[in-house]
Amino acid sequence: MATTKETWEEVVWEFKKMWESREYSFDGKFFQTPPRNILPKPWVKPHPPMWVAAGNPGTFEKAGKMGLGVLCFTGGTPEKMKALVDVYKEAIKDADPVGEFVNDNVAITTSFLCLEDGDAALDWASRSGNGRQQSLVFRYLDTFPKPAWVPEWPALIPDPTREQLIAGRENGSAIVGNVEECAEALRKWDTIGVDQLILGPSGSVYPHDLMVETVELFGNSVIPEFDTDPEFSTDRYRASAKVPA
Repeated sequence: MATTKETWEEVVWEFKKMWESREYSFDGKFFQTPPRNILPKPWVKPHPPMWVAAGNPGTFEKAGKMGLGVLCFTGGTPEKMKALVDVYKEAIKDADPVGEFVNDNVAITTSFLCLEDGDAALDWASRSGNGRQQSLVFRYLDTFPKPAWVPEWPALIPDPTREQLIAGRENGSAIVGNVEECAEALRKWDTIGVDQLILGPSGSVYPHDLMVETVELFGNSVIPEFDTDPEFSTDRYRASAKVPA
């Protein structure tokens, strides 16, 4: 654990070379490779966009400096996440990219539940079983910092109450409700400069027909307000890169 960051920094610069060269070799502190053709090679040229998972300001800044996109879980409200987004966006202005192009992207993962009946969405979300899922994350991913409010196993984090969900919707941390209520929560994330939200209806007790309803409704009635560019940003970044011979 003490050398993971150093190990990562050694290898992350090597991926581009592995993808480009038919005879790649490396003799570093943490790994050595004799001359080899590293397979598979990327299908798209020069290569897919590069990302790193992040959760603290230092990693957000490092990602920006290296021209990497950032993938993270929501750390609370858009207001709380804004500081991390700002750190990244400032660092990426002068990026020295580890790949052939800068992937200027912040992608945040969170949950949602969108139904025609916003009151029904609150009801389902307040008994979703998501508290058990969160409890398992803290139990099995033991490198995660464990806040004081997380109970000791086998006690479980309770599902949010309707009141907590409504308060979360008002500050953007809960994307739950009808079409307009979900869209209003998304606008708060859009305001702080997040490039992408990776959303899933996170609940272990939701029936299949509820999943179909929420995904179709969200896709048809919410996403079009925000997804207005027919070309994805990473396609533009890749198109501007110099393709190796």
